[in-house]
Amino acid sequence: MEQHVTIKGVKSGIVLKLDKEPSFEDLLPQIAERFESASSFFGTSKLVLKVEGRDVSEEEAGKILDVIKEKTRLRITAVITEDKKLSEKLQEGINKENALSEAEKDKKIDSLTEENEKLKSKLASLTGIDGRNAEIHIGSLRSGMSYEAEQSLIILGDVKHGASVTAGGSIFVIGTLTGTAGAGVYGDSKAFVMALNMDPLQIRIADMLAISEDQDPVDFSKTGLFNSVRHVDNGPEVAEITDGHILLKPYDREFIENCAFLNDKN
Repeated sequence: MEQHVTIKGVKSGIVLKLDKEPSFEDLLPQIAERFESASSFFGTSKLVLKVEGRDVSEEEAGKILDVIKEKTRLRITAVITEDKKLSEKLQEGINKENALSEAEKDKKIDSLTEENEKLKSKLASLTGIDGRNAEIHIGSLRSGMSYEAEQSLIILGDVKHGASVTAGGSIFVIGTLTGTAGAGVYGDSKAFVMALNMDPLQIRIADMLAISEDQDPVDFSKTGLFNSVRHVDNGPEVAEITDGHILLKPYDREFIENCAFLNDKN
């Protein structure tokens, strides 16, 4: 296909040269292709865009800017065209958009700062999160129900499909776990989830996630899957992080004697 679009970097910014003959709609795919292929070269720079070779309307210039926004991480600070008045009008729009972007950025930073301060305050107030400090919940949790504990949690009942439990420490389900459980939610990777009958939909420990084999894949950066081979029959099991994955093990004397969470005195 004959190329009618060229872009090049210059000291003052980017020059986009467009041939006069083709219609603008025919040029637009080539413009997108050119900017996409050069996106890694330009990076996140703030640059001036100069359009040469043909006159463009305000609508066409807007489409060019939309393509640049979609295909690159560039910040266009000004657009120079053959029409000086159009350039000034486009500049007004860019200034307004940049002002809104900066305001949104400041708002997001303020929100994240506030959340971070709340989390730091929360973490500072949480002491002794270990196996010797646990909250007890009596009764089963049905679908749609949830329960949260700051330290470890003992459920005297079932956690049914559609129910969820979370804890800052470990979780002990003295019953059947078919719902979701999250242990060590404040970052304790030594925490674990134990159940007399372990058949969970999903388990999270710190920043690790494991899902049932019959569930659809989930897009998480750290994901483990339960082993298809079960270790014990009709006995309690525990899910803990081992070698970077959440694995199921028998909840027996060997586990209790060697469990870092239960034996950590700090």
